[in-house]
Amino acid sequence: MSGDALGGLDLHAAFMRRASADQPAFIEALAIRLEQALPGRVHVERKKDGLFSKTAHIRAIGVDTGDAQYILEQDHGVLRALRARGTHGVVLKREILTVAQWLDGLNEALARLSDEADGAHRVLHDFLMS
Repeated sequence: MSGDALGGLDLHAAFMRRASADQPAFIEALAIRLEQALPGRVHVERKKDGLFSKTAHIRAIGVDTGDAQYILEQDHGVLRALRARGTHGVVLKREILTVAQWLDGLNEALARLSDEADGAHRVLHDFLMS
């Protein structure tokens, strides 16, 4: 098994451990962390716990990676993972994924975004310094 496969297995095992302990708290923490790390790319849908309740729970987390939208929905304790691909705001394909596939896909997409941002940063730096 390659190092990447082992790292992915560790990621999935950690997710399952943390999510099974207290899924609502885990989803809340994941949403907050993604919102902080990717401002403008993450949409979190919260639903009030009752008509007059001051508390709410996470209904869905959506992450826009440019080429796809990764969506994790929570409904009565059941997680549903989706990847939507499209262009100019029109969804052309929607795939239902396992949570493990969702994590892998999101991880790979975020790695690509990071590489692109790093490359753009280097180009800008080189331009300004020349």
